Amino acid sequence: MLRRLWVLIFYVPLCAWAQTETRLTWLDNRFRVDPEIEQITFIVAREQPSQSVVLVAPNGHKYYADRHSKAMSWYSDQGMDIISIDHPMAGPWQALGKVSSNNGIKIVSNIELDVDPLPTQLYQTEVLKFRARLTQNKQPLLLRDFLDRVQLKVAFYPVNTDVDDVTVKESASIVVGTFADNGQGYDEIGGDGIFTVALGVDVVPGIYRVKIASTNGVFERAVEQTVLVYPSLITTTFIESHQPLVSHVVKVTANDDLAAVGSLAAYLRVKQPQRQPQIIQTRVQPQQSQLTLRWPNNRQVGKGWWRGWAYVTDTLTQRELVFRLAQQNYTQVAPVTVDTSSVLAKRQREQQLTVEKTELLQQRLLWLGVANLIVMIGVLAWLLLWRRKRALKSDLIIPK
Repeated sequence: MLRRLWVLIFYVPLCAWAQTETRLTWLDNRFRVDPEIEQITFIVAREQPSQSVVLVAPNGHKYYADRHSKAMSWYSDQGMDIISIDHPMAGPWQALGKVSSNNGIKIVSNIELDVDPLPTQLYQTEVLKFRARLTQNKQPLLLRDFLDRVQLKVAFYPVNTDVDDVTVKESASIVVGTFADNGQGYDEIGGDGIFTVALGVDVVPGIYRVKIASTNGVFERAVEQTVLVYPSLITTTFIESHQPLVSHVVKVTANDDLAAVGSLAAYLRVKQPQRQPQIIQTRVQPQQSQLTLRWPNNRQVGKGWWRGWAYVTDTLTQRELVFRLAQQNYTQVAPVTVDTSSVLAKRQREQQLTVEKTELLQQRLLWLGVANLIVMIGVLAWLLLWRRKRALKSDLIIPK
């Protein structure tokens, strides 16, 4: 009995002390950083309304959202602070502010950005599916609060551009893709740590350094690759119809030297005036490198458009290529008819009548001149004949 009493006297207060310490430590928002950690990210959920937290280092130095060291990246929105620190000081860190009692503070460390290697040979206007992954200690990072706020961009820099030079970075970069892990577009599953984008190579041919990095300062990680962009393998020609019985035509041609013969296919989405969009798709026959897609001129007045995709195989690498056919607009107009009631039409009609009257007068004058000439010739002939007859009679008279 005494033994049980001693247990109650010592053990129960000890448990209460341990629980109190745990609660107080949580309320103090203190977290210890081990010396071997090279990079750490604090994800702080705040009560609303509230301002960004104040981060206190083990040495007592305080950091703020608008005043922090260059080794930090600080992202803040209405309900959360995400603070990443490279080579953090070992020891207890503390976040001061209205930290949410439900979500509190989460810590992730050693975040890495892993991306698919781009083909070293790309083609202008090519579109390829591109992936990037975030990992923590070589494992997929699945923290949704963090992933929902990460946005990645893919930027192309000409080889003569210093991507670390702030003065030229923004003007020289060509952003060709921005993507998030949100399960939309080409991203298959939201929150799985895999970012996916349809990367469009909309740059002029040349040599580029490609940089994949965060766009909103949630964390500072970047990966660079060097690629060579060649001219497009695909050329398109649009022949617009201006006659009701003649079809509109799009011709798609693949480069015979770089594209596998017989591998070309195309898909068009066509919107004719006052009609619902329709799909037109076809592929070439073996040993062919050009295909023709047609749709009829429906005689309706208005604006139409077409856009689509072309698919072909790269001869050198046997890589399946996808090219976006940019939208092209066209307009169908009504046949032009002459409005006889208009002033211009009346003037044209009056001019035509004047010309017709002039021509008729000239014809009449011509016929009158011809008639007069015939009459004159007849009179002259009659006079000559009359004089001759008179001369003959005078010769027949016998003198007395």
